[in-house]
Amino acid sequence: MSRIKKILFSQHRPSDFEKSPYANYFKNYHVEVDFYKFFKVDEIPLSRFLSYGISISDHTAIIFTSKNAIDYLFRIINELKITLPDTMKYFCSNEGTANYLLKYLVSYKRKTFFPKDGSPEKLIEKITLNASEKFLLPMAMDSSVNQFIELLNENKINYTKAEIFKISFPKMPSAIDIYSYNMIVFFSPYGIQNLMYNYPDFKQNNMIIATFGSLTLMAAQEAGLNVQISAPTPKDSSIFSALERYLKKTNRIK
Repeated sequence: MSRIKKILFSQHRPSDFEKSPYANYFKNYHVEVDFYKFFKVDEIPLSRFLSYGISISDHTAIIFTSKNAIDYLFRIINELKITLPDTMKYFCSNEGTANYLLKYLVSYKRKTFFPKDGSPEKLIEKITLNASEKFLLPMAMDSSVNQFIELLNENKINYTKAEIFKISFPKMPSAIDIYSYNMIVFFSPYGIQNLMYNYPDFKQNNMIIATFGSLTLMAAQEAGLNVQISAPTPKDSSIFSALERYLKKTNRIK
């Protein structure tokens, strides 16, 4: 394994960087850390959502595949002054997404389910065990979660798609030399899409690709990328622990 010198994280730089896990890579392993959000998320007007004729209250369960879906659905819920019943069930793509729900919900009053390994197949298993529910799937317009939708359809799940935010792919700034990084860490399938959009002839060569989330992993593999680091897994529930374990092997401090 070659020593890692520069890592690009495909998200915004945290405001509390010095207190974040990212700072540890710089301090403990002498790695240069950069941030760039590979895609832009925008809300859609409430009037557009209303034009769909979707009644959130008619559903008995909600499937969340991202934190964006959580934020934008609860924005709509708050604007419409909807009170979700205590009987509502929540099915999340991974533990991180489930924990993010605590920003909006009181956990002890709610029923939340997620696969420990973060795989869409295990999430579908939990959903099929509750097949009598009427599911709402908040998602992006022209969403990249097609693989998961295929699983829902294959298992004949009763669900409603609700497009509640939109994704755009800005051109990568010329200031970023993508090939100067030893590793890129992706947190969303949209990041993979924008990499391929900006670099249609992208060659991975010796670059390490890391992904968080099963849908991100699937998108990377479909794009022909070799993913060396992924989370969540039975060994690593977070991308931070996965990176830590990898850097301990490549950047050992003597």
